[in-house]
Amino acid sequence: MPGVLRRGTRLGKYRLERRLGKGAFSEVFAARDTVEGRRVALKVAFDWVVREFGRDAMEAEARIATSLAHPNVVATRNADWIDGKFVMAADLARTHVYDYPRAWRSGAVALRIVRDVAAGLAHAHERKLMHRDVKPENVLVFADGHAALTDFGVSRFVRQESRSYTEAGTMGYMAPEQAYGKPTLSSDVFSLGLIAYELLTGKLLKWPFAWPPERHDRFRAKVPEPLRPVLQKACAFDPRDRYPSAVELSAALEAAFQRLEPGRRSGPRRRRRHAEPTPTPFVVGMQLFKRRHGRALGLRYRCHRCNGPIAEAMHSCPWCGSGENSFKDITSAPLVCRRCERGVLPEWTSCPWCYAGRFAGNGRPPRPDPQAVRHCARRGCPGELRPFMRYCPVCKRKPGRPWSHPDLIDRCTRCRWPTSRAFWRFCAWCGKRQRDPAPGKA
Repeated sequence: MPGVLRRGTRLGKYRLERRLGKGAFSEVFAARDTVEGRRVALKVAFDWVVREFGRDAMEAEARIATSLAHPNVVATRNADWIDGKFVMAADLARTHVYDYPRAWRSGAVALRIVRDVAAGLAHAHERKLMHRDVKPENVLVFADGHAALTDFGVSRFVRQESRSYTEAGTMGYMAPEQAYGKPTLSSDVFSLGLIAYELLTGKLLKWPFAWPPERHDRFRAKVPEPLRPVLQKACAFDPRDRYPSAVELSAALEAAFQRLEPGRRSGPRRRRRHAEPTPTPFVVGMQLFKRRHGRALGLRYRCHRCNGPIAEAMHSCPWCGSGENSFKDITSAPLVCRRCERGVLPEWTSCPWCYAGRFAGNGRPPRPDPQAVRHCARRGCPGELRPFMRYCPVCKRKPGRPWSHPDLIDRCTRCRWPTSRAFWRFCAWCGKRQRDPAPGKA
């Protein structure tokens, strides 16, 4: 039986990679399933929890978690007893919403996350299942940008076994009636409303509060008019003024978003066949560019925002300018930089894509890199550079001269690196806009 769990510990078919977090009842690790060859989030219950509540209660938690099947509820893939420890494996997310900067900068992203979480919570509330600990750390964001709610099982498990309802939940996000031991489905709605207001304004409301609360001007600036009364009602201090469950909240959000989305008609939809949409000239251009240059430039991935072809070395998407692409779960490299989430080699002492480093545990001497096309410009440095590296992976020095590529005949006016003004809207290396889309080509 393993003692202290740390990086490299083996639990059955799972090998722990790093600790993601620690809660009141369990700790969560990023782990690799060595049989299926994929990375998962592994929740390991503390030994005292198993002793206090017993095997039956732990297994009941797993059954609750696996009973929820919804895109906006984190999927539990496996639950088992391994070496005396109760382990649950779930889909591995990119981060939680507290550590997702786009949710704090963009009102549209924040509202999309609230919409996703409301849909997942409604799925649980339809089954009369309260979460009772809706907080930012339990809202996970995945690589494609969608959000999902996690940690349902623990809250139900506590509710079944504890006489004091106040043992579950997190102060600050807890509804007033829940703090007094009488939670309802509406209590989860209140918690989500507080998260929405905090994401949109940077202010966590502290009850009791009256509407309009502090920083309401920011709220009005970021939230379109149809959505304001919906979020205000979700935050109502008195549960009688609140949505009774997330089912009603999610329906109200969807109705408000329908009013904002052009081309959407209210009322029942008629079932009819739709012709395949005609690709826009811009999409045709992306497809043409990939056919011509995809192999030479390594365009093996897709941008999370526009679905355009991109390479791992690109700092920005050349089609939409997004700099938020993650390669953490898809890179072919054995290690991943924690800052930019691109692949790195064990012998590199720093990330050649974002300057991060030095990496702990990298002790291998540099060896010939078959993908390298240059040597570092610093005298005596053994570093080798792959195409479009921004820094030497050994000494962090910038390349001695701008990169060139036979498939990219133009030069960015800012960074002087190669670009394609005929196809690209943005420089893939520095993000500078290259051209504006022609009317009708967006």
